Amino acid sequence: MKTRLAIAAFAVAFVALPLFAADSNSNQRSITTMGTVNVTIPADSAKLTVSISALEPTLEQSNNRLDATLASFREELKTRGIPAKAVVLNKRDARKEWDNSNYQTRERKFLGYRASVQVIVSIDDISKLSPLITYIGLHEEFGSYHPDLRSSKIGEERKAVLASALRTARDKAAIVAQEGGAKLGALLNATEEEVRDSYSSNWNTNLMSNSSVIVPGNDASNSDDDSDSATPTGDHVISINVRIRATFALQ
Repeated sequence: MKTRLAIAAFAVAFVALPLFAADSNSNQRSITTMGTVNVTIPADSAKLTVSISALEPTLEQSNNRLDATLASFREELKTRGIPAKAVVLNKRDARKEWDNSNYQTRERKFLGYRASVQVIVSIDDISKLSPLITYIGLHEEFGSYHPDLRSSKIGEERKAVLASALRTARDKAAIVAQEGGAKLGALLNATEEEVRDSYSSNWNTNLMSNSSVIVPGNDASNSDDDSDSATPTGDHVISINVRIRATFALQ
C-alpha cells in the first residue's frame, strides 16, 4: 500500500519563547521552541482479540457449547483466508454467573456457568479486518477489543516524523530570532516529549507510543490543532505523534 503522507505547513502559534541566557556563567544566548507533528499512515496488518463466551446451566454444557462455538469460528476464519497458525487461544476460564439486579432483597439468582476464552487473530492482509469485525458484531456470543494496527513501514516513517518535528521547531525559532534582531545558530539540545493522542486516548493507554485509529477518508487540512498533521484517505490508519523541544544558539 502506497503511503500518502503530506505534512501541512507548521502553525505560527509559538510555545514560548523568550530569548534567554542558557547559562548564568556565560554570554551564550539561546531560544527554545517546540515542533509537534502528527501524521497517519495506512496499516497493512493487524491483531484482533476476540472474546467468546457461553452460558449454560451446567459447567459441562457451558464448556461443550464454547468448544463448538470456537470450532465454528476457526472454520469461519479459514474461509476468510486466515490460517490456523494465525490463531492463538488465551485466558480460557469458567465461572458461576449470578443475577444481582434485585437491590431490594439483595438476593442473588444463579444463572449458570459461563465459559469464556480469548482468541487472538493475526491478520496479515488489512482488507480482511473490517469484514471480520462486522461478522463478530453480528454474533452475540462474540465480542472484540479495538484492533492493534501494524505497519511494515512504521520504523522509517517515525524517523521521517522526528526529523520533520525538529525542522518545525527550527523554523519557529528562526522566525522569532529574526523578529528579535538575532541570527539562529546551532542546535544545542533536543528532547522528545509526550504527545496525547488527539483521536481517542482511551484506545491506547501508552501515550508515548504510536496509536491506532480507525477513521473515514478525510482531509486533515481543516484541523485547528497547532501541529502539522495529515490523514490519508482510508479506514485503518496508524497515527504517529511526535513533539520535539529544541534549544538553538543565538548569534
